[in-house]
Amino acid sequence: MADPLTLIRVTDTETTGITDPKELVEIGWTDVRLFPTGWAIESGPHARLVNPGMPITPGARAAHHITDEEAASGMTPDHARALISPGPDYICCHNLAYDAPLLRTGKPGICTFKCAKEVYPDLESHKNGAIWYALGLGGGAKQMEPVHRAGPDSWTTAHILLDLLRVLTVEKMIEISANPLRLLKIDFGEHAGKRFSEIPWDYLDWIVNKSNMPSDPKREDVVHTARLELVRRAESPTEAKIAKPHAADPGDPDAWRKQMETF
Repeated sequence: MADPLTLIRVTDTETTGITDPKELVEIGWTDVRLFPTGWAIESGPHARLVNPGMPITPGARAAHHITDEEAASGMTPDHARALISPGPDYICCHNLAYDAPLLRTGKPGICTFKCAKEVYPDLESHKNGAIWYALGLGGGAKQMEPVHRAGPDSWTTAHILLDLLRVLTVEKMIEISANPLRLLKIDFGEHAGKRFSEIPWDYLDWIVNKSNMPSDPKREDVVHTARLELVRRAESPTEAKIAKPHAADPGDPDAWRKQMETF
């Protein structure tokens, strides 16, 4: 369990683009601390402009509306990173896989997107603002505006984190964040569109133990979710494990690829 006064720095970034090479354009953070009375926001939102030393792509500018001229007045990326790293016990981002390489804090990380997918799988959307409104986390707070800016987005993520902390420990969130994303539905094959809980046991077993998907990095989320579903069923002996033949030939290591080509 987290110790009293543990600090989680909820951080968001705006960048020059979504593909490498990319760099910070703005950095924002909101601090969440474990007080004797429980988890609460300690300060924020804070934000600083960053001079990336490279042009901002039109697509990125369309999201955050920061111009090259505005960014040129900001601090260096390393200076911005130095604002984030000292102090917190943990770092938290809504998309940790995207933000962590830019932040380079070396701190254990929490991904609220992955954790929200785990705790609230049936939400229409797991985007930052969509979760805020779906869970009724505070209405249209002014601290959320403007959207797609680092400070306000860190504030929104901080409230999602506080809600998740009601049901998950910090340690469990770190575990979830380090694992592949848990999917709700499968997107290929004869069971495309079905929830993993609806897929026959033998098909899940094929994904995990008989296909070549475990060696394909692009399918790690599928394999992870199928494995979790098998464990869930194994721990629920009253649940029927109905074997249903599937179209793919388990002896063909590329069978799943062939199925995907038909969709």
